[in-house]
Amino acid sequence: MSTSLTVLHVRGAAPEEVERTLAEVFAGEERAQALRLEGTYSAVLRRATDPDLAAGYRYLLLRPHGGSAWTPLLELGNRTVGLDVELSKALGGVAVFTTFVYGEAVAGYRLVREGTEVDRYLSDPTYFLDLHDGDEGMGSGVEAGTLLAAVVEPERGHPERFSDLLPAGTAPAEFWRVVLAPGWWEETTPSDTLSFRGEEGMETAAEGSNADGSNADGSNAEGSNAEALVDELDRMRCIGLALELWGPDDYPLAQEPQEIADTVAGPAVVLAFE
Repeated sequence: MSTSLTVLHVRGAAPEEVERTLAEVFAGEERAQALRLEGTYSAVLRRATDPDLAAGYRYLLLRPHGGSAWTPLLELGNRTVGLDVELSKALGGVAVFTTFVYGEAVAGYRLVREGTEVDRYLSDPTYFLDLHDGDEGMGSGVEAGTLLAAVVEPERGHPERFSDLLPAGTAPAEFWRVVLAPGWWEETTPSDTLSFRGEEGMETAAEGSNADGSNADGSNAEGSNAEALVDELDRMRCIGLALELWGPDDYPLAQEPQEIADTVAGPAVVLAFE
């Protein structure tokens, strides 16, 4: 079963502060609070995922684990674009580090500080691009490649921008090489980003793949890509571990929420908004 998860981690703010701010954000959007329930993790999770609950926006607020500086907030309903920015602004500019995974195809993160996005990463930056409809804005040749590169490059991830959040001894370059690079970034050369969808199908960059889909050396491109597949849930877990978003030895939030034990998650609060 494919898994879609989004977890916002708020640094240096107590759960009570995060809850109050979340309610203020939705009140500002004139969305009434439909539910507020506190209890064991499994109990509030059942309520938060109840299909009969008349609320499109659902969140599960956890307490920081041990001595962690991060308060986790699981997003279980509709995605709220810019929520991390609003939380950071309202909480005095605190860091909000959001990890996410969509299905088995892509994982990533966003970092907001002082109410501004500082960095972002997608394990496959072409995942959300729709290049199959001959979009007039894409153009062709180098023009298309330049546009695609401009879209792709911001998703690379630049951990040097938050080196102070990494544990002592963890070099940003090593974090990128070990956690972020494997998969698309490691396998894709700069010329590959010139590929685009044209009227006659997928055009290929110079010295890239052949028209029949094989690599330039005759090997099967699909097969070689399959060998390079990365477990995106595991990547999400590694990102959480590297920043100690839960603790130095564990990041249990990179799994189906129903699989997390009460003894791990502890007490929680479900917050739902119409």
